Amino acid sequence: MIQHEDRRNAASGLRTTHLTDEALVQANDRDEAAHSMAFADIRSVRLNVEMAGPASQVVCRVQDESGHELVFGSMSWVRPGAWELKADTFRNLLVGLHRALAPHRHAIQFLEGSKPGFMWTLFTAGATAGAACLAGFGWLFLLQENAVGLFFLPGVLGGAWLMRVFWPRAPKPYDPDRYALAKPLEPAPTTGTDAG
Repeated sequence: MIQHEDRRNAASGLRTTHLTDEALVQANDRDEAAHSMAFADIRSVRLNVEMAGPASQVVCRVQDESGHELVFGSMSWVRPGAWELKADTFRNLLVGLHRALAPHRHAIQFLEGSKPGFMWTLFTAGATAGAACLAGFGWLFLLQENAVGLFFLPGVLGGAWLMRVFWPRAPKPYDPDRYALAKPLEPAPTTGTDAG
C-alpha cells in the first residue's frame, strides 16, 4: 500500500495519506475520522511549489466536486525552521494517484500553479508595501533631504521582489500521463548487519 506522512505546520498535526481501490484517504493524528475522497468525485488536482522554511516543496491539492480539499506535500514540518524531506513517498503517492485517476481523467482538471486569488493577494501586498516605502523615501530623502529616508529603500526592493515573484498568472494544465506512466521509487535498501 502506498502511504505518505507529512505535517503542514505546527498546528496541523501529522497526516497520513494513502490510496485504496476507490479513494484517496487522509487521516490526521489530531482528528478521529479519516477523510476519504472517491476517485470518481475528484474534479481537480493542483501541483504547486510552496515555501517550506528556507526551502520550497511541491504540494498536491486534490479537490472534489463539493469543494472539499485534501493536501499533501513533499516536505514535513518538524519544528520552527526545520523541515524533513519526504520526496520518495510523496512521489510514489503522486504516481499512484495519477494511475488511479486515469479512468476519470476526462472529468478532472490537472493544473500547475497557485490559485489566482492567492497570487493577487501577495502581489497587492508587495505593491502596497513598495509604494508606501517609496513614498517615505521620496518624502524624507528627496524632499526633506534627510538621510533617514534611505531606510525605506529595503522596503521598496522587498515590495518589488514580492510583485515579481507573485505576478498574477493563470495556472497551466499539465499532462497527467507524465506522472501516471512514471515508475514508483523503490525503497532504499537497508545496510544493517545481523549481530550474533
